[in-house]
Amino acid sequence: PQKPKRNPPLVFVLNLRDHERQTLFSTLTSWGTPSSQLPTLVISESGQAKERAALYARGGVFVITSRILIVDLLTGVAKARDVEGMLVAHAEKCVEKSTEAFILRIFRSQKYFMQVGGASIDSEVTSPGRPNDANVGAGGSCGE
Repeated sequence: PQKPKRNPPLVFVLNLRDHERQTLFSTLTSWGTPSSQLPTLVISESGQAKERAALYARGGVFVITSRILIVDLLTGVAKARDVEGMLVAHAEKCVEKSTEAFILRIFRSQKYFMQVGGASIDSEVTSPGRPNDANVGAGGSCGE
């Protein structure tokens, strides 16, 4: 008997700027990453909710805006229980009342464990010992 094929984990990368997305894709391509394994870009022109739901169900890495992800979470297009990881770019903008903090609170309320990472050019934001740093990693609030 053959084991059923498991989908790759569902991972979201939030808030990459245009040039950062281009750098990510060109770097992965230069490393020989097959096009079928490149992240899926989800931007405002990325189709209807049904299409995104089908994409998310297949798993993989999705480079997405916070605005689209929050709508997909609130409408059930993306299900927090299915997400295994998230990377928040520009973590310095992740403050208590930000969309990113709201997204992380939704995940925390619906999922017990998920890998969360943050990236920032501001070293104080991602340095150990920063207030709430542990909460960001646990999917909690990410504000001052």
